[in-house]
Amino acid sequence: MATQAEQSPLTKHTVVDADLHLRIPLEDLADYCDEPYRSSIKNPTYTPVNRSGWDRYMGGNIKKESLPDAETVNEKVCEGFNIDYPIINAFPVLASVPESDKAVNMMYAYNDYLMEHYLDHYDHFRGLVSVATQKPEKAAEEIDRMADEKGIVGVYVLNSGAHLPLGNPDFDPIYRAAEDNGLHVAFHASAGAPFARDFPIQDNAIDRFAATHVLAHPWAHMLTLSSMLVNGVPEKFPDLNFTFLEAGISWVPYMMFRWNKEYGMRRREAPLLEKSPEEYIRESFYFASQPLGEPNDPAHLKSIIDILGTDRLMLATDYPHWDFDHPDALDNHMKRFYAAEDRERVLSGTAKEAFDLDI
Repeated sequence: MATQAEQSPLTKHTVVDADLHLRIPLEDLADYCDEPYRSSIKNPTYTPVNRSGWDRYMGGNIKKESLPDAETVNEKVCEGFNIDYPIINAFPVLASVPESDKAVNMMYAYNDYLMEHYLDHYDHFRGLVSVATQKPEKAAEEIDRMADEKGIVGVYVLNSGAHLPLGNPDFDPIYRAAEDNGLHVAFHASAGAPFARDFPIQDNAIDRFAATHVLAHPWAHMLTLSSMLVNGVPEKFPDLNFTFLEAGISWVPYMMFRWNKEYGMRRREAPLLEKSPEEYIRESFYFASQPLGEPNDPAHLKSIIDILGTDRLMLATDYPHWDFDHPDALDNHMKRFYAAEDRERVLSGTAKEAFDLDI
């Protein structure tokens, strides 16, 4: 009997997963840290940030998956889902570590762990170098250190919990280092503890995790995108491009058109821009598919993709998070509504262009 992987039509196509997460146990990460951080992290009472207290796994009814080693990634993701090139991030919440020196040391540890335990094992694995935004100069040095390592194709920036919106000029060293090293920048948000730090006090009154989970990722991305536009980041770094991970795409048309209107009235507040915001969004930014929206009428999702363009959209699973998207979900939609070249673009072509993949 054929396996699910063998039966999938994805076996006939090159597929890139733009958002694959690790869960690195803190006790393992600690071995890659210097003292005094190693001992403090190994302390059984230590948590890197204040946890939100949400019942994310619904009293154990949702199974918590993990990818503990490279072999499991290859078996579950590459063979199980027909993913040819997983782009792996360590998923650290460095932006919310309150001690900046510890965050920087953990940054080194996460990247060394990613290399030794994952990227060094399979030639088709790709990875993102994590940075601690608390100290942009140190983050830039880390990008320089990691840029030529095997499989590194981009920079992972957690945009929940950052001390300032990420278009602020304080973060220019990160973008300059990424541009100088030819690396893509991928922003990822979190629905955990950082969310309450980023947004107005009203968010603290949310009393259901579902509301937080719907709002947190697009709100963080909206803040980041807005900050980058008003500070002219795409104009200052014209050879750099960016991806927003794990917020889907429904929020993007709103931002394109709302920012066009606002810019038309208040251009002096974004003085570095030389084109419309929509043009920058279409030229400098890419968007990952997960979580794929589920409208009652599937044709409405097609309308959103049509506005965005398949050249801006890339497949992402968000595996092994409990709300991940199986790659067949997006592919089935593409087969139903789009030509073969558009489908190929979303399965691999957009990611190949954005991350400059050697595939």
